[in-house]
Amino acid sequence: MDETDLETLASSLGNPKWSDMTFLERRRALGLEVELDESGVFAGRPSPVFIDFEASSLSAESWPIEVGIAWLEDKRVVIESKLIRPRPEWPEKDWNPVSEQVHGIPRADLDDAGSADDVAAWLLEVIAGRSLVSDAPEFDQRWLDYLLGGPGPQINDFDRVLWMAFSREEGIISPGRLNKAYKNRLTRPTIHRAGDDAAGLCYAWRAGIGK
Repeated sequence: MDETDLETLASSLGNPKWSDMTFLERRRALGLEVELDESGVFAGRPSPVFIDFEASSLSAESWPIEVGIAWLEDKRVVIESKLIRPRPEWPEKDWNPVSEQVHGIPRADLDDAGSADDVAAWLLEVIAGRSLVSDAPEFDQRWLDYLLGGPGPQINDFDRVLWMAFSREEGIISPGRLNKAYKNRLTRPTIHRAGDDAAGLCYAWRAGIGK
């Protein structure tokens, strides 16, 4: 990604409104080291959790069939995912064979998966207190809310998160970090399995922050 690409990205995202929130508060929201511990040393915060879903289809009635999450622990990318057994009230007619060809998850495999309630409880426990990041929040937010049975934690857009994370005060971007993140992103194909695709975002994040 060159400077022209970055300018195009910046234009599409809109200039960050730095007056809305202080620079340090934005970095805190992204899990970056911006506060002091009891000894007066900068203390790290939990890594953002990168999240991805696979679903029965892409329709408005679609329901989640797999959730994957990934985050950093020091330099290591931790990846977890779970298949989801649909609730009885989820519309079976929404299962789309075309989507099945994309993600490769047979409908029968979901019958032996963890219940939606169990997966929801597990997910909320793992992500507690962390910011969520997705490259398709308009879809993943809908499926997260569907899984939880109501509005869940807000999922942040991956491009906006990179913009804020790799900007300095007054919104001045660090193109070297953005280039590293997007270059890493482009080298990893989309697998269309939730854990692998969440991990792809996390690897790009790790490349950008230089770990």
